[in-house]
Amino acid sequence: MPDLHIPLFVEECAGLDRLREPVRLGVPLPRGLLHDADAATVIDDSGRRVEHQARALTLWPDQSIKWLLLDVIAIVRAHSRTRLLVCHGADAPESLESNAARISIAERDTHYAVDTGAAHFEVGRDGASLLAAAQAGGVNLLGKLGAQFRLTDSAGREHVPVADRTYVEEQGPLRASVVVEGHFRCHRRRLPLVFKSRLIFISGLASVRVEYSVRNPRAATHSGGLWDLADPGTVLFRDLSVRLDPPEAVRELRWYAESGAKPHTQNPSYWSLYQDSSGGENWDSDNHVDASGLLTVRFRGYRVLSADGPRRMLIAEGDRATPCVTLVTSEVSIAATVLEFWQNFPKALRWDGTLSVALFPEECDAPFALQGGEQKRHAMVLEFLPSVDPISIPQRQHPVHAWIDPSWIEHSAAMGSFVAASRDPNQEYLSYVNAIIEGPNSFMAKRELVDEYGWRNFGDLYADHEAVNHKGPRALVSHYNNQYDFVLGALTHFLRSGDARWRRLADEAARHTIDIDVYHTDQDKAAFNHGLFWHTDHYKPAATCTHRTYSRFNGRGRNYGGGPSDEHNYTSGLLLYWCLTGDPESANVVRELGDWVIAMDDGSRTILSLIDSGPTGLASRSAGYHKPGRGSGNSINALLDAHEVSRDRRYIDKAEQLIRRCVHPADDIEALGLSKPERRWSYLVFLQVLGKYLDFKLEWGETDYMFSYARASLLHYASWMTQHELPYKDVLHKVELPTETWPAQDVRKSHILHLAARYSPPSEHARLHSRAEFFFAHSVRDVLSFPTAFLTRPLVILCVFGHVHAYFQAHPHAGVEVAPRGYAFGRPEQFVPQNQRLRSKLAVKLGVSARQLGQATMGKVEALRRLLMPTGR
Repeated sequence: MPDLHIPLFVEECAGLDRLREPVRLGVPLPRGLLHDADAATVIDDSGRRVEHQARALTLWPDQSIKWLLLDVIAIVRAHSRTRLLVCHGADAPESLESNAARISIAERDTHYAVDTGAAHFEVGRDGASLLAAAQAGGVNLLGKLGAQFRLTDSAGREHVPVADRTYVEEQGPLRASVVVEGHFRCHRRRLPLVFKSRLIFISGLASVRVEYSVRNPRAATHSGGLWDLADPGTVLFRDLSVRLDPPEAVRELRWYAESGAKPHTQNPSYWSLYQDSSGGENWDSDNHVDASGLLTVRFRGYRVLSADGPRRMLIAEGDRATPCVTLVTSEVSIAATVLEFWQNFPKALRWDGTLSVALFPEECDAPFALQGGEQKRHAMVLEFLPSVDPISIPQRQHPVHAWIDPSWIEHSAAMGSFVAASRDPNQEYLSYVNAIIEGPNSFMAKRELVDEYGWRNFGDLYADHEAVNHKGPRALVSHYNNQYDFVLGALTHFLRSGDARWRRLADEAARHTIDIDVYHTDQDKAAFNHGLFWHTDHYKPAATCTHRTYSRFNGRGRNYGGGPSDEHNYTSGLLLYWCLTGDPESANVVRELGDWVIAMDDGSRTILSLIDSGPTGLASRSAGYHKPGRGSGNSINALLDAHEVSRDRRYIDKAEQLIRRCVHPADDIEALGLSKPERRWSYLVFLQVLGKYLDFKLEWGETDYMFSYARASLLHYASWMTQHELPYKDVLHKVELPTETWPAQDVRKSHILHLAARYSPPSEHARLHSRAEFFFAHSVRDVLSFPTAFLTRPLVILCVFGHVHAYFQAHPHAGVEVAPRGYAFGRPEQFVPQNQRLRSKLAVKLGVSARQLGQATMGKVEALRRLLMPTGR
């Protein structure tokens, strides 16, 4: 086991000297190495202690720390790299660290008092003020009105925020956060929107990072399974801004629109900078439409207006603003910005006697439509300083890059089948997946094709594989919605390589998924509440359903429409994102998606529970059946991940129930038709997750009945695969659309056979690893034989799963020896979902066959009515 000796690297790329740079990064630790987060310390290359704080995020079964969240105050010069070392506190020399600033938080009747050492802030507990007051050196930094959010509804009425809950979310010596949750009210009228304001303070800084999210908790009506913006569950509003009241008269206004530009000085009468669109070549993409299908953008990029008297004049314009505005008084300056300003357009900064930071600005042509269960989180920075030039804001606009030595991650074993990219011998594979971050097929380049920007779109991937045969004059808009868990793949490759481009894509995709792709409501049916929406419809434009699957513009009727389902539930990337960032919203969504699995399968939550309250089967359904498939595999995976976040055993109990339901060591595999890929290919997803479950059981030392049951099932299916599975390119005549995605899925076969080798007798290792090598080589080579090899979907599949092969190449003898227990598993039993059980009961009561009942739609309705009627004693 390695000692606690973890190299961390921090690199500055924006040309800014960072003399007090806050860096946050999750660090994996080997089992048994560290039980107390306070026992870890951070030193620089000279051996001096560095200001830091640490806390445990996840634990190993022995209660030692698995992921440690570190906050560090780093010193990094422009265009340089610094190396830090995480070690045991006893191994580090003493330092002057005790003289550093420390955050203190005191709870008052009306507010929380936060002292960073550089400034004193008051966070009101009533929700009306973002900041009720701020002071530094006895000087007021804000006027009496403080900093206040205001929301204007679609009728022009102004609503004030009202707190329902205020609490200290995190408190440490270097970093602390206070959260206010509440709703909006205008007189006695309550708007059906809620908010969460997270204020983050850093010791020694007079700046505040504000993460402000607004959510529509209502359900969508989704009549006919359609999810368009015009849905009655959508809430419209015109503006959401924070207004900062300066403490005294403003002498001048200073601003810049783009990074590195020389600041302009402005007469403080009226000024605004408004970003209407992305400023890209395709700024007026069909991506940016309202409920009627009309464009919501009216010009390219941003415009800056000023006024000398009543007349407003255009004084500057450009494409992509990364702005900052500073108010200068006689004693203090106040600076403000929204991070990722142009990417999350529309945005505005304004001065008209009050400084406004508009997250949803009224300057936009169309009102903002927040769909039922949809939310958006923005991040802004407010800085208070004695000089006129902001310090923190340019640094937050261009954060430093921090990463962990990949060899340490490999040694920690916290990432399972992980090997550093430098030890991956598969150069053709690496070259292929690196197309995601560089070159003409990079995902950054692809987002320009449909202008995948704007507050709702930014962070999603362009699903260009859906547009291969599109012939229209404008690019077909299709959204990926984290299919096959791109967040997991991107973060894994970031950890393998330390390359900042992977981290950037993962950050953006994770935040988009959390906000837009998850259905954040309790007010719909259990099968949908808190679920993850599918990618948008195959080969059809997203139209006005935005990132939800089905639009009225693409179809209607009995055979069209739908909603969230078990087959599109991806959690592992969000779990890893939490481990790396400590973002509480990510952890919340992992639990949310795990709870969704339990809820959708709970028959007591449906109207049919009046007759049968048993499992619905909605958590195990894959392409209409309840044997190994994508739906059941994703459900089990989400439950395992939810347990990692919460340690709540009910998630494991449900996962084991689904395993027993869907797979058995004595399954008649031939009868399942797995050799018909069109309908049954996704059994591979289930077997991959079954291997993850075995790894979990082994980690917890639970080599019990369920471990043996799952192990025997995996080896049973793997044995069939070695005899019957062929590369998909050899059987493309069996599928409807013989695309490049099929051979990409061969990488799953490689993964499964490697897992089977791990859990098989030693005599089988070489044969299974050899067959895994065969499918891995075919997957990469066969995908590259297609002219469409570099579309989003095959790149994501190989990105997420292809790196595992290098681990087993490096550890060919990493087998697991478990003494057989002699368990008897019996024979497979067929699971019958709730609706089929009900149909059978109705058929028996009516004296007809279930098939006849299924053919008589009106008869079923009348029979159900009769069955639900009370009967005499």
